[in-house]
Order: sequence, then C-alpha cells, then structure tokens
Amino acid sequence: MINKEMIEKIRKNIENHLKEDNTFSGQLLVSIKGEKVISKGLGMANYELGVPNTNNTKFRICSITKQFTAVLVMQLVEKDLLSLEDTLDKYIEDYPKGDKITIHHLLTHTSGIPDYTDGEEYERIFKRTSHTVEDLINHFKGLAYEFEPGEKFSYSNSGYTLLAYIIEKITNKSYEENLQENIFHKLSMMDSGIDNHRKIIYGRVSGYCFNEDGAKINCDFGDMSRYHGSGEIYSTIEDLYLWNDGLYKGKVISEESLNKMLSKQAKMDEDTYYGYGLIVSDMEMGGKTRRLVYHDGSMPGFLTCNSVWDGDIQIIILNNVYNFDYLNEYIDKIEGIIFDEI
Repeated sequence: MINKEMIEKIRKNIENHLKEDNTFSGQLLVSIKGEKVISKGLGMANYELGVPNTNNTKFRICSITKQFTAVLVMQLVEKDLLSLEDTLDKYIEDYPKGDKITIHHLLTHTSGIPDYTDGEEYERIFKRTSHTVEDLINHFKGLAYEFEPGEKFSYSNSGYTLLAYIIEKITNKSYEENLQENIFHKLSMMDSGIDNHRKIIYGRVSGYCFNEDGAKINCDFGDMSRYHGSGEIYSTIEDLYLWNDGLYKGKVISEESLNKMLSKQAKMDEDTYYGYGLIVSDMEMGGKTRRLVYHDGSMPGFLTCNSVWDGDIQIIILNNVYNFDYLNEYIDKIEGIIFDEI
C-alpha cells in the first residue's frame, strides 16, 4: 500500500541523489498515483549563454513522437475513417507490395520496409536541408524489403512517416494541425509542437555531444523535417505528464483503442514487445512483476524516455547532453530509488 510517508521518502532520496550527481542535464519528472514526487530541470539548456534547464524548457522528444502518431491513427479508426487492416496501396497506389502491407504492420514495425534513417545516403540528402514527406517516401519506397510483410519485427522510422502521410491524406490537414487540434489542445499541452529550426520557439534547448577527448561540444545541425511522424515533436516533462494522464484516462482515445496500443503485438526480444507506438514489457522490480509501458528515443544531442509502470507510476526523462551509457545508469538509479520503497 503506497502512503504519503513512502512518497516523501522517495522524494527525499531522489533529491539526495540529484545533489550527489550533478552531471545530468535535462528534465526529470516522477509521479506516483497522480502525485508529482519531483518535476525539475537540471543542468543547462544552453551552456554558451548560461541558461539553465527548468521543467518548462522545450526538448526534442525523439521517438516518443511515435505514440502520438499512433493515437492519431486510432482516432481515425474510431471515426471509421481508417481500418487497421487497410493496405498501403489504398493511400499510395504505386507503393511496392502496397497490397500486402497493412496499417497494423506499419504501427508494429512488421512491414519489412527498411528504416530510411540508416545509411550514408540518407545523411547526405536529408540531414541539412528541409524536405517534404513525399521526398522522404520517394527516397525509401524503392529500397529492398528486409522481409515479407508480417514476418517479423524490425524497427523502422519509415512506417511512422508513412502513417503521418496517411493521416494527412485522410484529414486533408497537416500532421502538425492534427496534433494541435486532436491532442495538444485537448490536453492543454501548451508547450508542445513540431520542431523547426526556422521557428522562434521560446525556451527551446540546445543539444550537446562529446568529442573524442571527452569535451562537451555543440552537436551537428540536423533538419527536423527528416523525422516526419517518427521523431519531430518537442515537448516538456510537464506536457508529457499531461499526455500520459490523458492517454490512460480516455481523454484522447477509447479504452478499446488504448488496449490495442498496449497489447503485445510484435515480439522485439525474449521479454519485450511492441504495441502501437509503445514498448511493453513485464519486468521484475522491487520483488514484484510489474508492467512497464514506455518509449525511448535518441538523436544527436538528445536522449529521452517516457515510461509508465503499472499504469500509475510515471518516470519521464529528457536529456540534452548525449551520453547513452550514463543515461541508462541514471534511469536505473531513479527506478531503484522508487521501487526499493513500493
């Protein structure tokens, strides 16, 4: 039974850890049964200007974007404007094997379409200049399939770019307009949107990496249009808290749709499955088997993780200094502090 004394002890232990480890740069939010244990910005949003992170500075959330795309799809399913069994050729007539690929395949990374973000050609063509979703699709539609549709799982940003295109085609509105009207406004997510380097976005953080000597440096520029539907959203821990709350409480999709998103649709490895825009795993934590639903993400300068344990424990971490091993250790430490007590 979780009580106030437990929550206060967890809060104190997390605060003590943050004082001991002052190398993290980003945002951390922990919520237990609707009560925020901590919501905090740490480190710097911009090292050159000396601007600190707060809990409202805006981060690229990377592949956490995919769960938003999946919800937009499920909203169209609920309106009978789309079926999970619709094939891709219904929306792109000349797509190779389009008659064999379903919306379900795209949502679960089981289409066999290769990930267009892999490879030097992608970096050369798309990294530094803006492109349309049609440009992206035309780039990867001619690539050889990795396997036959539905045969197995292979993570592919391409599928979510196709889903964003389909959403736009059905609604006759941009992906961003769909997000704003059907998710962000509904949930009062006022600090979320589509990242675009041309926009003036107040409070947007800079992303940093390390060079070979271990010195912190600015990451190379990358145009965000190349992550259409798969990784282009910016947000904050406070907005993602509203997102998780709204998703689980039926504010954006029905319980039936949510259950489909949370179902173990495609096996990733022995204990981990992909649902619709979400990763699902049953894990031993604190002496109990717990259900973890999450998605992580990465791109130059940013690492992110949005996780919900047992439906009511949120751990949201957004990081703007790219150090993969360190962040995994950081997440493990925060989880350990929580589940040592509950």
